[in-house]
Amino acid sequence: MLKSRYTYSLLILLLLASYSTPYYAASASPNPSDSSQRSVSQPSVTINGQLITLQGPLPTLVKGKTYVPAQLFEHPDIQAEINEFLFEDDSSVSILYFNGNLSITPDSSEYWVQDYNDADDGSYTKIEWKSRPPFLLENDLMVPMREVAERIGISVDWDVTTRTAMLTTDADFRAELESPDDWAEWLGRKPLEIDDPSGKSITEEDLSDYIILNDLTVLDKLILHKYTAVLLIIEEEDDKKFLSRSYVDRLRNGKLDSSMAMITDEYDGPDVVVHRFGHHVSVGMFEQGLATEYTHFEVNYFVDGERVEVTYDIAGKQGMFFDIPEEVTFGNITFYGKNGYTFETYFW
Repeated sequence: MLKSRYTYSLLILLLLASYSTPYYAASASPNPSDSSQRSVSQPSVTINGQLITLQGPLPTLVKGKTYVPAQLFEHPDIQAEINEFLFEDDSSVSILYFNGNLSITPDSSEYWVQDYNDADDGSYTKIEWKSRPPFLLENDLMVPMREVAERIGISVDWDVTTRTAMLTTDADFRAELESPDDWAEWLGRKPLEIDDPSGKSITEEDLSDYIILNDLTVLDKLILHKYTAVLLIIEEEDDKKFLSRSYVDRLRNGKLDSSMAMITDEYDGPDVVVHRFGHHVSVGMFEQGLATEYTHFEVNYFVDGERVEVTYDIAGKQGMFFDIPEEVTFGNITFYGKNGYTFETYFW
């Protein structure tokens, strides 16, 4: 079992998944001097003498500084855990290593450092980047290699002749690491990246098997993209029922596992729950909501100044997903039940 230094937050732990092909590979015959296949902007990288071949974006020079994908630091000779939260308007990446944590925002001139030796209270220190800030490339965070490596405690040298960045860890650093097998198993519990071609796409059959195996009460399910699906689940705790969106990922070892759950425990009306996330809206009903025997609901919203109205059949269902355009900021929902009963709420 990995040491407690890798515990970051509940969300990060829920976002972990599994292992198949590493982001990097070590060449069996290191030959940093073979630069025939590299452009001037693509240096080589070695870690403790091993030439590293990356599966994602290649190392690149930016104003004389070497930038590499953050996942390089997941190498078994470094063992930094990379957690990426990449959203259109709010992206962040954490680099957790045995002695601390770097919290990075793409294109920001500063980052935050938590030193486990100095920050007993969990506090962070703000630091200015000495070079161009990290930036996103092909859905990967490119970081200034030397600055991150030295912050973690790794020595960096540069061979100008072969354009090779050489990372070296000392005995004290290596003494803190797990065995390569344990580290590979830990990385194995991470989800596949959406642009990773090595995995098998999630199918409806896969989801059905996952639901049965985990004995879940699922109201609806959606496959969001080839490696991620979402389940609309009824859960119960302390005699209270609530609605949960459980995100299921294809893991690097081929298995499926839940990566994140978003729980809604407040009702919009008489045992009715409506919740929007991105371009998906979930609807769920409990005791009184079910007793009302809703047959359908109408959704109203505006797109480009024009009113859109869509009707969905919910007769006999306890809940479901429906889609809306992502640019919609606000919408109304009207439920229609027996004896002419109606209930109106909204989402945003």
